[in-house]
Amino acid sequence: MTTLMNYIPSQISQILAIRDKFVEISKQSDEKLTAMIEAAKDFRSGMEPLKKEVDQLQTRVKNLQCCIEGLSHVQNFYKTGREVEQTIIQGPSASLTNYLQAMDRIKDSLVYFNQNNTEHLEYTRLSTLLSNGVKSLHKYFDDVLSQSFTPMPSDVLYRLAEKEDAISLDGTKADEASTVSLECDSISEECISNLQEISTWLRKATSLVTSTAVASTEAERKSHHHLARMFRAGVADSASTEGYQLPPSLTQYCEFRKDLMRVTLVKLREYQKTLENNAQNPRGRPGSTSSQLNISTTGKRRGLKAVGIVWDANSRRGVANDIRDVDDLDSEHYTTSLSGFLILIERERLLLDRLKLAVNSHEAHFAYSLICRSSLADLMTEGGSYVRLMSRVIGRGEFYMLVSLLTIMRRFIDLSPSFVETFKIVSTLSQPMTDLVNRFRAQIKVTLDAFLQQLQPGTGSSQVPPDATVHELTSNVLLFLEKLVDYEIMVGTALTWEEARITPETTFPYLVTVNSKPKMSRSAFGQYIFRVITSLVANIDKKSEVYSDDLSRVVFQMNNLRYILANLKRTGLQSILDDYDNSVVDKFTRILTESKQVYTRACMRFINLPSSAFMNQFAQRGQMDSKERSQVKDIWNGINQGFASLLKQHSQLSIPDKELREDLRECLSRELVTLYQAFHDRSLQTPFTSRREKYIKLSPSEFQAKLDQMFLPAAAQIAQSRS
Repeated sequence: MTTLMNYIPSQISQILAIRDKFVEISKQSDEKLTAMIEAAKDFRSGMEPLKKEVDQLQTRVKNLQCCIEGLSHVQNFYKTGREVEQTIIQGPSASLTNYLQAMDRIKDSLVYFNQNNTEHLEYTRLSTLLSNGVKSLHKYFDDVLSQSFTPMPSDVLYRLAEKEDAISLDGTKADEASTVSLECDSISEECISNLQEISTWLRKATSLVTSTAVASTEAERKSHHHLARMFRAGVADSASTEGYQLPPSLTQYCEFRKDLMRVTLVKLREYQKTLENNAQNPRGRPGSTSSQLNISTTGKRRGLKAVGIVWDANSRRGVANDIRDVDDLDSEHYTTSLSGFLILIERERLLLDRLKLAVNSHEAHFAYSLICRSSLADLMTEGGSYVRLMSRVIGRGEFYMLVSLLTIMRRFIDLSPSFVETFKIVSTLSQPMTDLVNRFRAQIKVTLDAFLQQLQPGTGSSQVPPDATVHELTSNVLLFLEKLVDYEIMVGTALTWEEARITPETTFPYLVTVNSKPKMSRSAFGQYIFRVITSLVANIDKKSEVYSDDLSRVVFQMNNLRYILANLKRTGLQSILDDYDNSVVDKFTRILTESKQVYTRACMRFINLPSSAFMNQFAQRGQMDSKERSQVKDIWNGINQGFASLLKQHSQLSIPDKELREDLRECLSRELVTLYQAFHDRSLQTPFTSRREKYIKLSPSEFQAKLDQMFLPAAAQIAQSRS
């Protein structure tokens, strides 16, 4: 234990010695480390200038390299004109790819000169090359279009336009056996590629120059605008569509297709005329052997056969001095053009979709508008001519020309589904076509109202036929109504339009539904027929007052009423009228029956036969005094003279309807012959004279024969009198 205690102090002394040594070594290390840090700081501060110098040297090297490259590039700009001039002279037809590469070099060089030195001679040279190159490019683009596209064959377009199942929207016919080849299918891939390459280059070049001009200073913009104008060289001013500027190549394509569409429709019209001439089946023309419907004038009645379809020079005389059309305005030709127009628009959509010259639907929309512009203007002008002409001839009573408007309106209704689909593609067509349809519809209504107005009692001429036959007015009105039967839907649509409250925006969607609602149109047409016939009958009654005797008056009324009833049944107008009111015909039939009774009484007043009461009183007398015998003699003299007057008066009248003549003959036989037979028999039994043959000149059978003779046709009466 003592040993251990003696050992501890020595160990503590050693530990303390080691500690002191460690402290000394630490102080020496701190001094050396501090010296090293100070040396490093001195080294770093000495290297900073050297590093900056190295960075500057590297920057100078890069700048020198860029300068060398820039100088080389600038040298290329200055050499561009010499190197590409021959390529530009050869034109794009030699090699379109090389030509576009050369045009790229010229374009880039001009951009450089525009930014740096527009006074240099090379700038003028490059500007000339670019101008000539762009013109050549546009010309080549036009040549490719001309070689690739021609007007659609007129016979094909005519068949498509006039066949009910002509085409569907995808361009295929219902009959797969006679498929029509579309332009978008027949164009070669090479032509499509060339058109797309040229269009893409012109679009990019124009876009680059325009963006550069926007970013440039005010002093540089004038030269940039000059450069931009060169890219639009050869493009028509009509490139702007409703404030929207189409790219040059697309504009050029639209201008070409616009002219092609117009030429195609013109050739279609010529082809249709050729077909009609070759068929040797000319239409009826106003003023020719075909008859016309003219209510305002008297004289020989003119009938209605295909009249109203064509506005020829005779129809337009005096009312179309401001209309420049020299040829006839044929409404059937116009309807074919309408159908052809829609077919061509659909072809344009399919073609542009394949060529991909429009980058988006917005651009395609304006392209379609530009393509359709001229053809649409032609259709609008011609359509407006029909409306103006119709409004002007109403005063002349040439209502038959309404057929031209109804023919066109029918085609609008038939094409309304196609128009609705087309408006989704070319919305700019909607407003002008809607305006045109409403002009046609309004003019049809005005014409129908004017026709009805001039039938009011007391209007028109008071001249009547001397033989009391059917009046010209009656025959013309029935001819007019008969022609309207073929246009029942169109007439009914015009009459109910205001009642349906159709807005301009819903015009064509409403027309789509018209054919599915025939009852409404038929009822409206039936009501119009009722109003026309009622006014006509009242007008005829007023005209009958011109006759001085009751017999002529009632025969005139019966002739016209019978003609009306017969033609209502013959033409199918009666079935339409019955759908509106099935009691109308019965009412007019009762009027005719009452007129027959009036006719019989008028004939009896001529003959003045004694009444049944007088004959009964006369039969009860066994003997007669002189006064009574004289009275009987006077009666027979009156009968003979009255019957002669009746025969004479009746011979001057005409009853053209065979059934009416037979009805009247039966009425007279039933009433007159019976009374004559009775008075004749009583007279034979009474000794009123010793010379009965002097007073009783006709036996009942002879009296009947004379009555029957009154109802024979004029030729038969003459032949019988001669025999």
